[in-house]
Amino acid sequence: MNILIVGVSGFIGKSIYYALSQDGHHLQGCSRHEVPDINWNKFDFRQNQNAWEQQLQKIDLVINAAGIYQQSEQHISNDEGFFQVHDLGPKVLFDACRKCHVKVIQISAIGADQENPPTDFLQSKRNADQYLLTHELPNVVLYPGIVLGEHGRSTRQLSLLACLFCIPLIFGRQKNLPLISIYQIIEFIKETINHWPETSTEKVLVAKAETMENLLINLRHWMGLGKNCFIGVPKQLTNLAFYFFPKLSIGAFNQQSVVMLADYSNKTMSVDISGDESASESLLKHKATKQFKKDIQIKKLFYINLFVLGIIWIVSGLSSLINFDQSRELISLIGVKGNWGDAIIFTAASGDILLGLALWAGSFYQSLRKWALYIQIVVMIIYSAILAIMLPTFLLHPFAPIVKNLALLVLAMYLLVEEKRV
Repeated sequence: MNILIVGVSGFIGKSIYYALSQDGHHLQGCSRHEVPDINWNKFDFRQNQNAWEQQLQKIDLVINAAGIYQQSEQHISNDEGFFQVHDLGPKVLFDACRKCHVKVIQISAIGADQENPPTDFLQSKRNADQYLLTHELPNVVLYPGIVLGEHGRSTRQLSLLACLFCIPLIFGRQKNLPLISIYQIIEFIKETINHWPETSTEKVLVAKAETMENLLINLRHWMGLGKNCFIGVPKQLTNLAFYFFPKLSIGAFNQQSVVMLADYSNKTMSVDISGDESASESLLKHKATKQFKKDIQIKKLFYINLFVLGIIWIVSGLSSLINFDQSRELISLIGVKGNWGDAIIFTAASGDILLGLALWAGSFYQSLRKWALYIQIVVMIIYSAILAIMLPTFLLHPFAPIVKNLALLVLAMYLLVEEKRV
């Protein structure tokens, strides 16, 4: 069968592409970003129906796995937000498929099957799903839960969490999560292709229920780690964190998913993949690769270094304020005294503390982390230059403050380079 995978650069799309290509199907993939080693074409959900019809020549089936889990102001301004990527764009694709008599498997998301989805993400998905189901051709809409797999961003972030010896549980110990492994999804899609339904069909794809605690335990086994302990995090504290930091996320677990999971736990879902195997048990059949475990260890060290560097800046600022008299003596050595000296001490100390806090907050906000590191590099260069020029004796000081600044400068530069991979 000739199959076109839309959104092939993503975790789900790429996994489906490689799995179906091994079964002898003729695959094409399209996405905004080029994917090496596949039969790839560029596409944009802003393209018109005629452009899609040209791409659908000799295609029997389209699998739409394109999507974004979070939207930014930049996404919206570039017409790449939820409703363009999940709603308006796919509808144009579906119209082209109907005209070319091409079948469609739409990869949606659990919760979009509900009549009134609780988030814009799910509502945009539902709009396209329902539009597809009105076509006269028999098509399939899949509503997978949170998908586990080695190349999935959520799995990587959850695996990083599972690496901790004492793991915080952001959901109750007994609350079941709607999970499914990428291997279970692929097997279901293969079965659907081999036994295509006579009428349009909706399927909710969730494996055997499991809790966050069970998931993290199995992820530790998957990575070959030993025992651990858990700390329950009250729901009120989680809600408070999302109130102050609405973009806080750990992989797929963010403010949207908390709403989705709360809604999921209050409803009885019609599950089409169940049986005796949970998503994490399915994942355990495919041991984590050495490269995956190495990447997780590097990420863990990255966040440890980020946290420690934040502590250094915060302690430095607090130390300047607590030992104010000593700070005055030091700054007087470069000729600044009186109110001006006090103002500079207070400003510099406050700035140090804020930079340290910005680094901690940057664990969840990449843009903030990036700018905090840039500012720290500039500040350290300025501090070191002032000390070296105005107080050259500090170059040979027993505690080597200027030389140690160089070590912190190199660490900040390393984090700045490495943060693109995290």
